[in-house]
This record gives sequence, structure tokens and C-alpha cells, in this order.
Amino acid sequence: EMQSIPHLYHPQDAMNGGLAKIQDLVTAGHPLEDALKLHSSKKAAEKKNFLRVTQGVHASMRLNMEQAILSQYRRLPGFHSEFVGLEVMANTNEFIGFEDVLNDPRERFEPPTDLHLGMERRLGLASTVEQYQTTFSRPAF
Repeated sequence: EMQSIPHLYHPQDAMNGGLAKIQDLVTAGHPLEDALKLHSSKKAAEKKNFLRVTQGVHASMRLNMEQAILSQYRRLPGFHSEFVGLEVMANTNEFIGFEDVLNDPRERFEPPTDLHLGMERRLGLASTVEQYQTTFSRPAF
């Protein structure tokens, strides 16, 4: 099976989104990383199956509903969101992993983001807004 190089179909905003690395999209990750992702998804599926068999279909449906609700909560752009409810559901709040110590997004230097521009990006309005911002830029004082 031949692997093709992915194409970037739209221009990338390198200042706000970082540099796009096609190599990261093409190369495979570490085998252990893939095994850990599969293990956690299998573990969640087994838990839902166990609930369905022992308590009925409603327990599995309730777990899916709670997970969907807890994963939707987001703070305004520019503020850190931790998803504590999802961590409690998955029992990952009891263990300290390398992702808790290393690569914390709050420790990176990032200039403060414009709240309005962040919301426009989240709502899918940013492409038209950014186009007009370059055309009608504010004068520098």
C-alpha cells in the first residue's frame, strides 16, 4: 500500500497556529503510543459493555451522555481548561503522569490572545474576519 503525502488545502496561519509540519502527518508515531491509545479505548469499551450487561442499556447510555456533556465544557479563548470532570470519570486524576509535569501549556510563553478573535475562530467565522482585518487594519498610534 503506497502512502501519499498529504496536501495542505488552505493557507496555514503560522503566527497563531504554529508551523505546519507535513512530516508529522506522514510519519507514524511510536508503537507504544499507539498501543496506549488502543488500550485506553478498549478499556473504556469493556467498562461500557460490563455496565450494559450488569445494569442494563441505560447505564451505558448514561455514561456516554455524561462523557459527552463533560467534554463539551470549554472556557473562553485564552483561559486554560482542565476538564476535571473527565479526569474524575476516567480515574486519571489519581495518577501523576509525565503530561502533568512536562509540556504544561500554561508555562509556555504565548502572547495574550484577542478574546473576540478567539471566539470567532471557535465559531468558524475567523476566515472572513481575518480577511477583513488585513484589508482594514487599525492605524498604529
